[in-house]
Amino acid sequence: MQIHNVEKQNRRDFIKYAVGGVVGLGIGGVGYLSSSSSNRELQNDINVLKIQVEDLDAWIMYGGGSNLKYMPNVTTREQNIPITEVFYFDQNKAICRVENNREAFIMPTYAMGEVTIEKNSFFMLMEADELSVTKIIESDKSPDLANTVILTGNADGNCFTEAEAGGHIYGSRTKPEPFKSEIIAVDGKSFAFTAYFKENEAPINYAIFGPKFTFTGELKTGTVRVKRINEIISQLPKE
Repeated sequence: MQIHNVEKQNRRDFIKYAVGGVVGLGIGGVGYLSSSSSNRELQNDINVLKIQVEDLDAWIMYGGGSNLKYMPNVTTREQNIPITEVFYFDQNKAICRVENNREAFIMPTYAMGEVTIEKNSFFMLMEADELSVTKIIESDKSPDLANTVILTGNADGNCFTEAEAGGHIYGSRTKPEPFKSEIIAVDGKSFAFTAYFKENEAPINYAIFGPKFTFTGELKTGTVRVKRINEIISQLPKE
């Protein structure tokens, strides 16, 4: 497997500026850069980053659909209460949403123990912008593996969570709490959205989910794509 580590995407602007500056120096300027060890090191770094960005531009990564998971039944405690998570992601942003629960279920919370979530009361929406690709794991076309991308948030996301338990409504559909995000998407197979909550910044979500919680499930509808562009082009129908 090939692993590509990628710095934050805003380096693209830096590279364009730096490369443009080098070209603008002209022949004399280039000669000066050649004679300066520190500038040579900078030029080498620019060249390496440029190659990495060009490699990143050779990929397509996006997806949308629904994951299905099962929560414990209030009566039997069996994992048979379906919860559908709708998701979308691309190279820059991601969302994950649970619109409702048609049946009551048991929620094993981080700080409150097991609580019963009343039917038609659970809602959750996570929004993450300013994502960066931190790693691409290429499968080398192994039948047991698939291309995988890991994205992390450069800024806090917004998490709206609301649930009713014991006659009390926790959280809000309109007032979000912040979180840090990590997304792991596996081509054609899965989407997982991990949220990192701080107790002092997101007390409701921290009490329910703890400092770290991964929202995922069985991919039921939609698609997840992590492919090189040339691979997609090669699969297009030809006349």
